[in-house]
Amino acid sequence: MASSPDCASGSCSRVFLTYKPSLAGNVVFLALFAVLIPFTLALGIKYKNSIFATAVATGLALEVVGYVGRVLLNNNPIDSSDFVLFLIGTILGPTLICGAVFLIMPKVVAVYGEEYRSWRPAWYSFLFYALTALSLVLELAGGLVSTIRDDPRQTGAGVHVLVAGLAIQLIALLIFVGHAILFAIAVHTRHHTIDIRFAGIYNSGSFKAFLFALSLTTLLLILRTAYRIVVIAEGYGSSIAQSEILLLILDGLMVLLATLLLLVFFPGRILRDSSSQTPTQKPSKTPLRPIRPAPYELPSTRNSPTFNPMSAKSSPANYSPRKFHQVPQTPPQRAMVDSEALW
Repeated sequence: MASSPDCASGSCSRVFLTYKPSLAGNVVFLALFAVLIPFTLALGIKYKNSIFATAVATGLALEVVGYVGRVLLNNNPIDSSDFVLFLIGTILGPTLICGAVFLIMPKVVAVYGEEYRSWRPAWYSFLFYALTALSLVLELAGGLVSTIRDDPRQTGAGVHVLVAGLAIQLIALLIFVGHAILFAIAVHTRHHTIDIRFAGIYNSGSFKAFLFALSLTTLLLILRTAYRIVVIAEGYGSSIAQSEILLLILDGLMVLLATLLLLVFFPGRILRDSSSQTPTQKPSKTPLRPIRPAPYELPSTRNSPTFNPMSAKSSPANYSPRKFHQVPQTPPQRAMVDSEALW
């Protein structure tokens, strides 16, 4: 990122970069994102979590495309085609990774119990799938229009569309955080029995670390999205957009760290290892009934020579077949919530 591009040829009517991107820095990010793709797919196959792994791997592939564009911009910073590769790749990639994060929450809710959810699972899936799809469409359309068109009005409209797509992505992340907070409050305040099948999950240290990693991942993605909104809104020629250090730290590094956290604490591995140590049957919620012994029949003494009817009527009954000893009831086992295993 040393010198400014040479515009002596007069072909700099639409210059998106006024510096040469660092070859070393961008190659490092390109290589790291590329290496993580096969690891992600391997984890998805091993732990049978293909949808999550595919979303993350596709996001990483788009990041690779974006940094290929930046490496090419090192040779020719005024090439608009290379800038489009960089912009589209680094905009759409994190959006797909955010979509993968949204897939995790229903599994976390299932560990504690459906009684603690804030809304119906169908509404959750529809909302976040719709927001992610809408964000992808707006980001792609806005990115292309704002960089390919020469008309300033069309370029401005494309920038607005791109900002709208990023804003929807940020809103989806904030809704996700709000849902997680409501869920944590519900676990603290609602008195429901937690299925003991999952006691090995929510009481394990790996699950607590997984929840912390998921929270940190969400925070990193929020910071990255907010940064890109400011950059696009200020314009491609603004000082913040022309700072490569800010881009590599607040965009590339944030996405890289978020992805590493998702892979180290892979959801399929955390949930599978813990659930395999728990029983497969739910405890019965039916209270134990007292055992009623069979009535005892007294032997007949009417034919006995010593039988006295008057004494038999006047003597108090020492036994009644209705009286029996009840087996003390054992209260149903109730698994207590570990408050340390929350968000």
